[in-house]
Amino acid sequence: MATSMIVRWIDAGVLRSDELGALPAELAGPVWVDVLGADEEALAAIAARLKLPPLAIEDCLHFPQRPKIDVYPDVTFLIWLLPQLVTGGGVISSELDIFLGHEHLVTIHAEPVQAIDRVGAHAQQYLDRGAEWTLHAIIDAAVDQVFPLVETLSDQLEELEDLMLSDARPAYLQRLYAARRSLVQLHKVVGPERDVIRGLARLEAFVEPAAYMYFQDVGDHLARVADEVDTYRDVASGTMDIYLSSVSNRMNAIMKQLTIIATIFMPLTLISGIYGMNVTKGMWPPVGAGWAFAAIIGLMGSISLLMLWFFKRRDWW
Repeated sequence: MATSMIVRWIDAGVLRSDELGALPAELAGPVWVDVLGADEEALAAIAARLKLPPLAIEDCLHFPQRPKIDVYPDVTFLIWLLPQLVTGGGVISSELDIFLGHEHLVTIHAEPVQAIDRVGAHAQQYLDRGAEWTLHAIIDAAVDQVFPLVETLSDQLEELEDLMLSDARPAYLQRLYAARRSLVQLHKVVGPERDVIRGLARLEAFVEPAAYMYFQDVGDHLARVADEVDTYRDVASGTMDIYLSSVSNRMNAIMKQLTIIATIFMPLTLISGIYGMNVTKGMWPPVGAGWAFAAIIGLMGSISLLMLWFFKRRDWW
C-alpha cells in the first residue's frame, strides 16, 4: 500500500490540510499528521520534522504490537488496538500508533480507521482546543465502536444458551468455542488499553487539567467493556456446563431406554430358550397342539406389556 499522509494545522483560525513539506517552520498552533500505510522514508521525514524518538519509530514499522504507553521527554507514544469481529468467529485487531506532543499529534495506521475518518471530518473543531482533545476524540470514537462488538457476542451467547437447553448439538459447541475465543481475544485488548488510558490521563505535561476528566471518562467506558467481557466469559462457561449436562442427561436417558428394552427381553429370551430345548414330554402347551405357538407368543406379549406397565407406574419409563 502506498503511503498516504494528511497534515492538518490551524493557520490564522483556518484549518489547513496539505503535505508535510507545506507545514510552516514555526508552528502557531496544534498540528495533526495522519499517515496511512507508513514506510521508513515517510516515518523518517516525520521524525526529523517533529523530533520523534527513533525507538518509537521502530515500533511503528513492526506489526502487530500490544497496547502500551511510553513517555519520552518531549512526546508520549501510544499503541492502540482496534478490535473487530471476523466472519466465522474470532477477533482481529488493527493497530493505531500515536505520538502526542505539546502541540502536535501523529497517528499512524496500516489500514483505514473509522474513528480517524470521523474526527478528521471535524478536525478544526478539535484542533482549535489542542492536540490532546483531538486524541481524546479519536480514542473515544474507537472505544464506542467496541460496544456493538460486545453486544453481538452477547446476543450469540444468549442464542446458544437457548439452543443448548433445547437441543445440544456438536455444531452449537463449535459456535460456543468461537464466541469464547472472541471474548478471550477481546479481553487481551481491552485490559491493557484501560491501563494506557490511566497512564495517559496522569500526564500533566501533555494533557491539560480540563481534559483529564474526559480521558477518565474513556477509561470508565473501557472498564465497563472489560466488566462485560468478564461477565460474558462466565456466561460462556455456564453455557458449556449446560451443554455437558445436556449431553450427560441424554446419554443417561438412552442408557435407561436400552436397559428397559434389555430387561423386557430377558424373560422372553428365557421362554424362547426353554421352548427351544429338545424336551417335549410334560411341556405346556403341548408341542403337537395347533394353538401352542400362538399361546407362547401371547404369553410373551403379556409379559412385555406387564413389565412396561410396571416401569411406567414406577416412573422408570
